Amino acid sequence: MTLVAPSHRPTLQEELKGLPSRSRWVAIAILALLALAAAVTLLRGSTEDGTRTVVREPIAFNLRYPDAMQRVKDDNLFHLQREGLDEFIVEPLALPEYRGDVGGLLPVEGSRQVEALKQRFPQLELVEEGKVRINRAAGYSLVFRASRSPRLYGRLVLLPEPVPGSRRGVKLLMLATPEGGADKARDVGTNGLLKTPYRSFRFGTEGP
Repeated sequence: MTLVAPSHRPTLQEELKGLPSRSRWVAIAILALLALAAAVTLLRGSTEDGTRTVVREPIAFNLRYPDAMQRVKDDNLFHLQREGLDEFIVEPLALPEYRGDVGGLLPVEGSRQVEALKQRFPQLELVEEGKVRINRAAGYSLVFRASRSPRLYGRLVLLPEPVPGSRRGVKLLMLATPEGGADKARDVGTNGLLKTPYRSFRFGTEGP
């Protein structure tokens, strides 16, 4: 019974059969090397680069970050920096009492956070805001221009702990310059090295 349609012939097996014995074995060896190279490339692509870290208290989370970023020891829950280029800061988030879904509270809390940011960045201009999801956690993102001269852009993500009724969470503050990969405000966390800790952030101690 014919299993291969005529339009798909000749098959690789048929092509190899037409070769002299020595050439056939050389072709098979080359194909095997190509398959091995493809497997290695796929494996490398699926390997997580950088350093994985776990923070357990006061709220558990884990993430990965590139080796080029340096961890800063300060009062923040977690702080990464490339001086003069970019920063990734994890701060605690404490929400007021609320009823219903926490998503309805986040835009209000976002407005309060913008006012707080203006104390740090007097030239702050809000570019966009809206819902965001990081892995399985729903949050709220505020994208802003912190300064025009020198150019500095930022993103603040309010990320409540994905537990019904919880008032705890984290604030992910990301700052980047054009040299750090942010040519515009929306690039913060989506381009450059900040993308790794931002996209890999997870509550709890277990990674993906």
